[in-house]
Amino acid sequence: MIALLSIVPIIVTGISGALGLFVLILSLRGKKDRIQISFAFIAFSVMLYAFATTELYNVSNLADATIWQRMQISTIILFVLSYFYFVIHFLNIAFWKKYFWTWIVLTILSIIPQIFIIHPVIWNTQKSNFHLINFFGVMQIITESLPGIVTQITFGIGLIAFGIITFIVFREFRGQPDKFRHPLFLSTLILYFAFINDTLLGNGIIKSVYILEVGFLIVISLVAFLLSKNILESIANKEALEKANLALQVHKEELEKTVSERTQAYLYQAEYFRALVDNNPIATVTLDNSQRILSVNPAFEELFGYSYEEAYDQDLDSLISPEEHLNEAKNLTQNVLKNIQISAKGIRKQRDGGHVHVEILGVPVTVNKEKVGVLGLYRDITTQIRTEKILRENEMRYRSLFEDSPISLWEEDFSQIKLEIDHFKILGVKNFHEFFASNVDVVDKIIKKIKIINVNQATIKLFNAQGKDVFLNGLENLILPESIPAMGKIYATLAEGGNQCIGEIGHKNFLGSNIYTVLRLSIAPGYEDTWEKVFVSVIDITERKNNESYLEYLSTHDQLTGVANRSLLYDRLSHALTHAKRDQKMIAVYFMDLDGYKTINDRFGHLVGDLLLVQIANRLEANLRASDTVARFGGDEFILVLENISDIEAIKPITEKILHSIAQPYQINEHLCHVTTSIGISIFPMDGVTTEELINKADTAMYRAKQSGKNQYKFFSLRS
Repeated sequence: MIALLSIVPIIVTGISGALGLFVLILSLRGKKDRIQISFAFIAFSVMLYAFATTELYNVSNLADATIWQRMQISTIILFVLSYFYFVIHFLNIAFWKKYFWTWIVLTILSIIPQIFIIHPVIWNTQKSNFHLINFFGVMQIITESLPGIVTQITFGIGLIAFGIITFIVFREFRGQPDKFRHPLFLSTLILYFAFINDTLLGNGIIKSVYILEVGFLIVISLVAFLLSKNILESIANKEALEKANLALQVHKEELEKTVSERTQAYLYQAEYFRALVDNNPIATVTLDNSQRILSVNPAFEELFGYSYEEAYDQDLDSLISPEEHLNEAKNLTQNVLKNIQISAKGIRKQRDGGHVHVEILGVPVTVNKEKVGVLGLYRDITTQIRTEKILRENEMRYRSLFEDSPISLWEEDFSQIKLEIDHFKILGVKNFHEFFASNVDVVDKIIKKIKIINVNQATIKLFNAQGKDVFLNGLENLILPESIPAMGKIYATLAEGGNQCIGEIGHKNFLGSNIYTVLRLSIAPGYEDTWEKVFVSVIDITERKNNESYLEYLSTHDQLTGVANRSLLYDRLSHALTHAKRDQKMIAVYFMDLDGYKTINDRFGHLVGDLLLVQIANRLEANLRASDTVARFGGDEFILVLENISDIEAIKPITEKILHSIAQPYQINEHLCHVTTSIGISIFPMDGVTTEELINKADTAMYRAKQSGKNQYKFFSLRS
């Protein structure tokens, strides 16, 4: 039968669990609010404490009582941690946010002994402590283990920790006349006295009960009331944002009308600014009636450099207004707070100390005829101001430099590429380098969307073109297919915020020849948001690339015979072993040494010997597949690698064909030369699984062939 004394903790368990689950579900369905989640953990810890208390009041032996006493201590520790997290985030105390990990470490160190250590220093199960409780005239004895020194220290630390929390809350509410009406202040005060009461009860000084459980229930009820106010205010702000978006649309249409009425002399700039308004998101911030920031959108974060966490609950004007413009900013804000919609221009500061020119729209937000806050809109016009000046000052100078430059220069329109990339962003693409690398067809499609506006005379000369008109057909026929991935890297750099990039690109000129270039691309100042004007410079590096290719060839091929050298041999054999292991195929490695080569050198000279090696290499390549490898290992030694072998018997006719081919006479200048070869063969995997093993065992087999009379072949592990 459940003890009558358990009624209150059972009620506390149900109410606190229901409140915690409700707030947790509410938070997870919307924006994941840290304050709401921490409240849920507060409620759950209260539920667990009340549950442990219920079980403690109903146990029949000291061992079971100790288990629930451990759980009580653990849940109180978790409650203190959760309540502290709630307090520092609700009051936005940066210092304790930064060092919250210290509390987490102390919590873990405090809970571990309660869960894992059974020792008198934790709980002395050999000694019991009895409490006689009078519950509405019914007497009940509560049996408990005596807390050990570690548990007593833990409880003392908990009291100190909650004392710190109480100090923080009292300091924040210091001087506020209505602090005893604030749920957080009342909750902390109630908890402090409840913990003091529970300490006195545990030491037998007083005989009251339920103070801590009831205190917990009152606290989570007060905090739940506090959270409900924030939730209702968030709903009101959402409605206000919808009204503000309508006001923004009206403002946008007015801007478009103003741009369309500009004079013909600024028509080009007007088109740019209209496109900027259409495509550029507006920085948006919402304030409460105290001018404290409630929310900012990503455009605000990007424009001013402050994250939501850094901006939240800050004074807007103090955060983004330079000191010399602070009074002007406060006047604008006061007008909006007086229900006056404002539109102005000004200078605002960024987090890194930079300054930005902005167009400002301030809108009072009302819900049910009650003003609940302010909506602020900031449009960056720094580029507009700078571009107007630059275009006027540099247009003529640019034209002269463009046409007369000895470097190939292009002026291109990437606006259609910008639209494609924006579309991919909407679809969720974030890493454009990976996206374009794995979707080469998309890059090829994007290349065709480039519009060439102008090229200079150096470009016409470089590409052997008849005139500028031939370039207007686009780039798709001028880019080599193997350069499409490199173009993808350039577009990815632009997509991820870069305004300048460089890459090596292969082109085909109008005569059909390949030319290799270093391409430098830069978005024109003022066009960062539309990409309607992009400057490209092209430097010819064809001669350098040819030299690099030749040097690379020399590093991997024998300079005399042109076949693979040792370095390339080891690389190809290593790759062949990888594929053979995966496909479960065999590989044959031939180690060949010429019979009689030294005699040719001694008789006719080294020049004839070198020419003989060249002809031998040619015969070997002619008798093998393109996928096989012929390598000169050194002197008159060659190594062959035959891949994708399914049957060893298939090797013998190939080997005999090679022996016969090598043994045929060689006509070198006026000399007729005769040589043969001895061949040793090792097989993967039966003779070895590494490059060195296979070569060494083929070498051993070759010496057997030499000793057996030359002009023959031997397998390392098979009779041949």
